[in-house]
Amino acid sequence: MAAHLETPETILVITTPAGLEAEARQELRGLLPGATFERLFFKGNLLVAAEMPEAEALERVREAQTACVASATAVQRRVSLGPEPEAFSRVAEAAAAVGRIGPGQTFLVRCHRRGSHQWRSRDLEQAVAADLAELTGAVGEYEQETDWLVLVQVYQDLAYVGVNRPGDLIQKPLRKQRKYPPGERPLNRAQIKLREAFEEFGIEPPAGGRALDLGSAPGGWAAVLAESAREVVAVDPGELDPTVAGLPNVRHLRVRAETLLDRPEELGQFDLMTSDMNLDPADSARIMCQLAPLLKPAAPAIMTVKYTTRQRRRHEREARSLLSAEYEQIRVRRLPHNALETTVAMRRRGAAANAPK
Repeated sequence: MAAHLETPETILVITTPAGLEAEARQELRGLLPGATFERLFFKGNLLVAAEMPEAEALERVREAQTACVASATAVQRRVSLGPEPEAFSRVAEAAAAVGRIGPGQTFLVRCHRRGSHQWRSRDLEQAVAADLAELTGAVGEYEQETDWLVLVQVYQDLAYVGVNRPGDLIQKPLRKQRKYPPGERPLNRAQIKLREAFEEFGIEPPAGGRALDLGSAPGGWAAVLAESAREVVAVDPGELDPTVAGLPNVRHLRVRAETLLDRPEELGQFDLMTSDMNLDPADSARIMCQLAPLLKPAAPAIMTVKYTTRQRRRHEREARSLLSAEYEQIRVRRLPHNALETTVAMRRRGAAANAPK
């Protein structure tokens, strides 16, 4: 359903480099006195509520010499989404309800999507444009000198809809980047997180064995596994940190995890499977179940549950329920270095007779 963001007067979606959210908030507090902030469950994204007219808030952000604010967009409606494309009509209704687009005017729909969905951004853009044209009498998908830009910012199951003049979309030069060089901070933090999981769940790294690491880039978990494993197969379309890619016992497969089922004979079986994939928890759990035949019976597995909405308990319950089809001894713990996530440890069900040859 669509909700009118009634109070306060202005709601802005702000983007900032991941890791600099606190500093971006401090900058914005000086520009927008009394503003309140909400994290959007994806790093580098903030929802800012300001008690002042929209035009004034945007002008203050545009003119200020900020260091950490990358972009700012006003939004006027919030829409709950589901996995099915039927929600697109609700997005169009929400955009029409803003009341800015009139008959004969032109508009362009653009979608910025974060999360995992069964549809593409372009699917939403085309469907919303068609419905919005019918609802308003305006001309959609108009590329040049359009009157209105309808920007739909999706955060997994929530969409924030902004209907603004194209010139009101603020893009700012960044004068400050992450506190650490690219790759260093997530690599080191990931290493600590996996070590914490080993200790918390009493899991021994596979000394002399084989480990399968899903969602491996930039390679923090693979680096820890390589300290004891004979072979680590790191699976991720992205690049590994050079210090990890150069390890003699790390083999990098630059593919999506789902494709591994096409090559079971080539891969063989593993003594440990880990996953830090940046996916919706249910999708991560399904992939872990699909790939369970690659894990030896009773062998351990570790998976991160990423919170993509505020319904953390629901994410954990869904992941546990799906994982129980292929795993047992499922335990969920919040570790010291978990951010917007938690960690699951488990062991594969089944007997050796059911394992692939």
